Amino acid sequence: MFFNKRGRAIASFFLYNLAMEIYKCPVCNNSLHLEGKTYKCSKNHSYDIAKKGYVNLLLANQGNHFLEEGDKKESVESRTRLLNNGAYSFLRDELIKIIKEVDPKTFCDLACGEGYYTTGIHKEINAETYGVDISKSAINGASTRKNVEGLKNIYFSIGNLDYLPFMESSFDCMLNCFAPIVEEEFARIAKKDAAYIRVLPGKNHLLEMKEILYENVRLNEPKEEVLKGFDLMEKKTISKQANLTNQQLRDLFVMTPYAFKTSKDAIERLFNRESIFMTLEFNLFIYKRM
Repeated sequence: MFFNKRGRAIASFFLYNLAMEIYKCPVCNNSLHLEGKTYKCSKNHSYDIAKKGYVNLLLANQGNHFLEEGDKKESVESRTRLLNNGAYSFLRDELIKIIKEVDPKTFCDLACGEGYYTTGIHKEINAETYGVDISKSAINGASTRKNVEGLKNIYFSIGNLDYLPFMESSFDCMLNCFAPIVEEEFARIAKKDAAYIRVLPGKNHLLEMKEILYENVRLNEPKEEVLKGFDLMEKKTISKQANLTNQQLRDLFVMTPYAFKTSKDAIERLFNRESIFMTLEFNLFIYKRM
């Protein structure tokens, strides 16, 4: 659809006001509106937009300490390098295909990390896009990616999945990759019949890495598929073998939970590999809000 000048102005006004109404004040739960570079609610609680363009809507009693304990700068940088090299691009492409079929007007990436999937999807859909994560380093990275690519109508915020900074029934489509779920909160911010895509590691994901690190290898266990407030519409598994260089292998390791529970000897064995063919496997669950 093509707009004349007046039509473009109306569309821009609509999207601008939509952005103002979706955010929720974490103190009083009223909607936030934008005044200059500050979000404010009717009770005058205010939240400044950072220089990179994101807003912090996480209160101290909502888990602010996790900003240091969650994804640290090293992990974010490693993940950014690996994703930018295209290792997980087949997953992003599959998500784009699914979400384009939904054709949402509002889309949210829950625990968006450094924004690789968020921005990639946003460029392929005609939606107001939001990304939220508890890690300040991750949101810094996501905002940098957005700014470098010159993307509009995409908003990033620091927030906790337990206390999502969004109003009720805000989104037509939501995505959650490799992160915990909070069923009540996810259901609260989803519109009726909204799509929710959950991505989890497949049974054989990173099998070759685990074979190098551990004597007794455990395959990834399946997760509970039933979610309160949602109907499971489809489940699919996608996978590929990727030839990873030594640097990519190091970056992949740092962004996994194995980085926190592996011996130095095992890490050295892994890092001595010049390259490795790695199984990348993902389970995608597509739900519909009841």
